[in-house]
Amino acid sequence: MQKKGFDEPRINSEITGCSEVRLVYKSEGENKSVIIPFKEALNRASSEGKDLIEVNGKANPTIVRIEEYSKYMYELKKQLKNNKKVQTTVKEIQLRTNIASNDLNVKANKARKFIMDGDKVKVVLTMKGRELTRREESEKCLYEFIDILSDISVPEAFPREEGNKCTVVLKKKK
Repeated sequence: MQKKGFDEPRINSEITGCSEVRLVYKSEGENKSVIIPFKEALNRASSEGKDLIEVNGKANPTIVRIEEYSKYMYELKKQLKNNKKVQTTVKEIQLRTNIASNDLNVKANKARKFIMDGDKVKVVLTMKGRELTRREESEKCLYEFIDILSDISVPEAFPREEGNKCTVVLKKKK
């Protein structure tokens, strides 16, 4: 039966078509396994008050473990949820200090699309020559860019100067 993105394992008497099974268990902190008859594995599970869970039915012999079914399913679902976590990517937008206002708006709209898609945007302002000596004036276009996107994004930190560049990362508002 298919539920929530994975096949639920067979348990106890649902496991069929095998006379021997490989029982996997932990002993003294180490994983160990032993090949035993299916009936003996089923008896061991019932004597411990737990379930016999099929881990891999395609292997020869079938791999099983003795554990509480609800605990096993909880761990399986938790692992599946962790695997599905979304990775955010960082997109980069390049700016220059003498950028025209229309060009700035075009780049801001592109950054807006990236942010709405769930990505972060790294804005890089590159300065050359005299622009380096007048950093405050040069950074005005960077602050203007941040202001244009202030309705949907916030900077992760203050703009950082790295040589002839000034960078800031914008992320979606919560």
